[in-house]
Amino acid sequence: MARITDPTKLERIKKATMELVVKHGYRGTSISSIAKKAGVSTGYLYRHYDGKSDLIDDLIDHNFQVVQNIFCRTAEEKGTAKDTIHDLVKMLFQISINNPTHARFLSVLVFDQNFEVQRKREDDEKINKLVDTVLTLGVKNGEIGPNTTDEEVSLVLFTIPFSYITMNLCTDYCEEKFGEKQVNRITEIILNALK
Repeated sequence: MARITDPTKLERIKKATMELVVKHGYRGTSISSIAKKAGVSTGYLYRHYDGKSDLIDDLIDHNFQVVQNIFCRTAEEKGTAKDTIHDLVKMLFQISINNPTHARFLSVLVFDQNFEVQRKREDDEKINKLVDTVLTLGVKNGEIGPNTTDEEVSLVLFTIPFSYITMNLCTDYCEEKFGEKQVNRITEIILNALK
C-alpha cells in the first residue's frame, strides 16, 4: 500500500529547515534537529529527501525558478540591465517583507562559507545564463563596463542586495526599508559597481 504524503508535514519540514539554518548556519543544522523542530520522525524526512543537502536544494530550486522567471521576463520585455536588476532587487525585497524567515534563509546561504550543497550542472547553467543576460544587456546599453566579467556581475548582483537585506531585516520599519526608493538606490549601487 502506497504511503500518503502529508503536505502540512512537508511545509513544517521546510519551515523548520529555514529557521534552523538562519539560527545555526548550514553546518550547525542537522537532519535530526530539523525532524525534531518539524515534529516528524527522521525516517519520515528521509522518505522525502536523501539528506540535508537534498532538502536545502529543494528549497533553493523553488526560489531560483521564481528568480529565473522574473529575470527572463524582464530582460525580454524591457531589454536593459537596469530594469532586470531592479526587478530582481524588488522581488528580493518583497520576499523580505512577506516572509522574513525566507529572506534570512537565503541571505545566510549566500554568505555561509560552510554551505556546500552540490549544485546540479543545470543549476550552474541557469545561474550563468542569468548573469550573462545582465552582462550582455548592460554592456550593449552602456550600463556596465566592457571589461566587466561574469564573476564580477555574479559577485555584485548577489552580495549587495543580500547585504542590505541582512542589515535591515531586524528593523521595525521593514516595509519602509524595502520600498521603491530603496529598490532604486540598491539598483543604482549595483550598476555603479559594475561600471
